[in-house]
Amino acid sequence: MKSKREERRRGTPRAWIMRQMRLPLIIASIACSLAHADSGREAPAKPGVSSRQLGLDIRVEPGGWGDANPRMIETVLYAVADELMSRMPEKLTVPIVVSHTDRAPVALYERGSGGEYRVHLHAKGEKWHLYVYEFAHELCHILSNYEHNVGPQTVKHNQWFEETLCETASLFTLTSLARNWEQSPPEPQWADEARKLRRFFDHLIAEGHRQLPAHAPLSAWLHENEAELRENPYLRQKNEVLANLLLPLFSANPQNWDALGYLNPNPADARNTLEEYLRNWYNNAPLEHKRFIASVLALLWEREAPPAVADLVSPASRSPLAAAAGGATLR
Repeated sequence: MKSKREERRRGTPRAWIMRQMRLPLIIASIACSLAHADSGREAPAKPGVSSRQLGLDIRVEPGGWGDANPRMIETVLYAVADELMSRMPEKLTVPIVVSHTDRAPVALYERGSGGEYRVHLHAKGEKWHLYVYEFAHELCHILSNYEHNVGPQTVKHNQWFEETLCETASLFTLTSLARNWEQSPPEPQWADEARKLRRFFDHLIAEGHRQLPAHAPLSAWLHENEAELRENPYLRQKNEVLANLLLPLFSANPQNWDALGYLNPNPADARNTLEEYLRNWYNNAPLEHKRFIASVLALLWEREAPPAVADLVSPASRSPLAAAAGGATLR
């Protein structure tokens, strides 16, 4: 039996099962309009970043990709990184080596002989939307220190929250790249790819299981589902409910993705309560990210910080934070 350290996690199984556009497009377009709306305001543009110029080294190994050229795959993967990174974490001075798998996508715990991160993707051929969806998820794990505090017997009870963040990263990157590629596709022959990215995003965001039940407070949903999620972080249909709700917090300010770098460093985080886990995230983060993390807390606990973290949010800032969280519901 493989250890947890070797197998990493089960990646994004719903991504590698070929997704067909099952829902009527009219339903998708309705949900899409809700997802894109932000009180009539356009989300602030993220400063242009080239992860390659920052020093990121992504290497796609040949074999298994069908008719997709590995160099073209690298172009897509760098574009994904551009959306999620505005600075170069020290940990990524080593390469990310990407290879194909016939199994679920995964970022392995075990690094390569040169210290490189190893990522397996299931996407194949020139279905670029699947590469975007899968790699955004796995890169999010790397950025959020997924390999910290891991041993053969480690049980990470808060991994479900990390999985949820990484599903959010996939949604964010699909819609962000769709917007960018409408104006400037990375390759001339990809002029139509923005539409495909947008359509895939619209399909995902409209899936029925992702919607919080009507009149059900998120705090009640969390109370009902958290124990099960702590035991099994791969309950995707539950992860994806919260991912839909977190998405507007990142869309409002894409720089918030930098806050991932302050998640998971505490040795106790594997077994902490969710409140303690998020409190550590808040305490680890510099001032520039504390407001965002507080808005996550406000969202999870119905715009009022839970007792264990109430001291983190000053009375003066609770109203703005509540307002930020209040726009984070997609129904």
